Amino acid sequence: MSDGVGNDGKRGVSRRQILQTGALLAGAATLPLPAIIGKARATDAKDAFKGEELTVCAWSGGYLDSFKTAISDPFNEKYGTKVSLVGGWDQMVAQMKAAPPGKPPFDITVSEEYTTLGALAEGLYAKSDRSKFPQLADVQPFFLTARPESARDYGVPLGLGFSLPMLNTALTAEKPLSWATMWDKDLEGKLALDSGAYWWIIAISAIWGAKKDFNAFYDWKPGQASDPIFDALDRLRPAKYYKDGAELSFLMLQEQASFAQIYSSDALGLMQNGGPTYKTGIPADGTVAYGDWYIKVKGTQHDELADAFLGYLLEKETQNSFIKVQMSVMSRKDVTVPSFWHNYPVTNDDLVKNVRLMTMDGLQRLLPNFDAMGERFQKSVLKTSKG
Repeated sequence: MSDGVGNDGKRGVSRRQILQTGALLAGAATLPLPAIIGKARATDAKDAFKGEELTVCAWSGGYLDSFKTAISDPFNEKYGTKVSLVGGWDQMVAQMKAAPPGKPPFDITVSEEYTTLGALAEGLYAKSDRSKFPQLADVQPFFLTARPESARDYGVPLGLGFSLPMLNTALTAEKPLSWATMWDKDLEGKLALDSGAYWWIIAISAIWGAKKDFNAFYDWKPGQASDPIFDALDRLRPAKYYKDGAELSFLMLQEQASFAQIYSSDALGLMQNGGPTYKTGIPADGTVAYGDWYIKVKGTQHDELADAFLGYLLEKETQNSFIKVQMSVMSRKDVTVPSFWHNYPVTNDDLVKNVRLMTMDGLQRLLPNFDAMGERFQKSVLKTSKG
């Protein structure tokens, strides 16, 4: 995913390594709850953590800027703390694993499903007492029920990130905002698709190109006599498989592509730069998503402040601020949805209907054939890319 989701070529650990450690999750030891030392929570006493430092790892790129503006800066101003941010992606697991005991590289980290698999299996996260978060009552049930019970005591959900279609309607003659539009013959040679986090485009190809159930993505196997998922991918023939958000922006703004697969971390900025002809959002036929969970890291020396910050992420005011600057779908039921958000899933039923979450259970099923899937994708790139 561009910048914020790992297409910068600087990954410290491969996706397969993460998934392999995730396969051990069922046997991972239960981590002890950190001791409570009696300090009042920030939500109860404004000066309880004044001057205390906390390092939070969020997705890098534009997402990190949005997080600072809407979340960490207001938290510091309100409570007098010194929350600092670092950006990351799947190298986070390796960084936590390499750190000496009691000195984690950050106190809280963002995590979606496959980094959660790996970090839990390695015992890198600390549990949080869910009774400290009464705000969970205001979270859409989708966020908790989609997560295995074994993972629900680790952290809180801020929202969802997405792979989204983006149209330049001035060049596409008002084609429908739908993944199915990618296979429109009029758009051959006019698509921009992600070359790095390729499992997203394969999942889209499985559901909308091959018209298969999402399980077809998890259960894909190499060497099949008939492979409708990759047959659909091979029919796309894009203008470019892009490497990061900057390259995608160039392709779209220079009109080398009129339809893009874009990530929600980049979508709002490109829409604003492109002007009123640019359109994106969750299409009526749904899309693929990942969870933005924030989780306390084992060994943090700021246990109670970390829990207070996690609680702050669940507050209505916090999520209302974040959704104004980032095209995330927030975890709360009652956020105010900005006008730029097309087809925002307001209800839990909307989420169930329109969101295909990359689940932890599903990714474990994919693991045995993940390398083969990557190799098959590279053949598609060589076969269909114009450069």
